[in-house]
Amino acid sequence: MRAKTVKPDTFQDFYESAPAEIKDYIDRCVDTPQSTEWHPEGNCGAHINIVFNRARNTGDIDLMLAAFFHDLGKVDTTKAHPSGEKGRWSAKAHEIVSARLVEKYRNWIEDLGGNYEKIYYIVAQHMRAKQEHVMRSSKREELRKHPYYKDVKHFSELDDMQDLSLDDINS
Repeated sequence: MRAKTVKPDTFQDFYESAPAEIKDYIDRCVDTPQSTEWHPEGNCGAHINIVFNRARNTGDIDLMLAAFFHDLGKVDTTKAHPSGEKGRWSAKAHEIVSARLVEKYRNWIEDLGGNYEKIYYIVAQHMRAKQEHVMRSSKREELRKHPYYKDVKHFSELDDMQDLSLDDINS
């Protein structure tokens, strides 16, 4: 039986309690650029921190852990956008890499009191949920019928940087 760890509260607490590989991903996120059109906050590290703090305000450990993991895959997948336009970046399939990290660190997630299945689903589906409006109706219905659909939609709101505020940036 594994001993429970002290429940972290702040982003720094989560970082300090994280496995070494996750810390390394978080560290490299600071050097991972994002398209300013969608991410006026700048690099991936700043983005994860903002989404985490928004999730923290909900008090939901599952949303906090989903926020901590959701864009880690951008470290491995970010490339210059095919358009060649300066300041545009692509991170196609980053959610797959992020979800694999959730799988790998299931024990840590559960030790913190997280619902692994819910967190995995949110991380794996967070980009798909943003495309719901252009999905075929059968795909849209499949997504909407999932038990964690409302959680993914709530997470999408936390992940949306189009309503970025000074409070978000300064927190």
